[in-house]
Amino acid sequence: MKLWEQVLIALSVLAVGFLLIDPFMLERAKAMPPAARDFFRVITDIGRSNWMLIPTATIIGFAVLLRRNHIGFRNAAGYGLIIQAATFAFVSIGGAGLISSLCKNILGRARPKLYEELGHFDFTFFAFDADHASLPSGHSTSIFAFATVVAIFIPRARVFVYTIAAWVAFSRVLIGVHYFTDAALGAILGTVFPYIVRDRFAARRWLFEYAPGGGYRLRGLRTQAWLGWPAGVRASHDAAGAPSQEKSAKQG
Repeated sequence: MKLWEQVLIALSVLAVGFLLIDPFMLERAKAMPPAARDFFRVITDIGRSNWMLIPTATIIGFAVLLRRNHIGFRNAAGYGLIIQAATFAFVSIGGAGLISSLCKNILGRARPKLYEELGHFDFTFFAFDADHASLPSGHSTSIFAFATVVAIFIPRARVFVYTIAAWVAFSRVLIGVHYFTDAALGAILGTVFPYIVRDRFAARRWLFEYAPGGGYRLRGLRTQAWLGWPAGVRASHDAAGAPSQEKSAKQG
């Protein structure tokens, strides 16, 4: 399809979400039993970016420090691998979260708690107010960015991590702090951004590289072994993270 056709479809789907799905899901969320709401309040905090960014930043700092004190080619290569992997995770999750934060403050969509007063289509641009920072969901963005990073590193885990991410994102709707479209757009942003970062890393041959048959792959069998890839797994991945049908891990 042409670009304008894709944009038209995307805007149409978004309009349906705004006009129909958002008010319906808000009504369903308000009708939930208190026990169910309490449960989703517990799992929603998994989407906080702190527990993802602080450990990765700490790993980068320790690896840099240890590489300076452990002289030798193998040590330098090993610590370099750790630094690159942790940096990829940090940039992917933190970058997606930063974009989400900027967008929500610029767009200024009113949160569901203001629905009765303002409705679900109220935007106060550049509000920089927590009550007008609904679109997109930051939790949804962060957890889907984390899930995508894990799926890129360990493709076998993608169903598991994306299922968790979906429930965390959905919890933001069910506890009434975001509309459905807020969570959905956050999920899209969190999924897309790590692939953009991967492309930039591959262009510099940091952790990833362009595969001969197209797409991307992790650099080297040792990298795959460190990440727990089983023997014989395909090393080449297309832009969506799916295994290539032609290139084996031996080419890594």
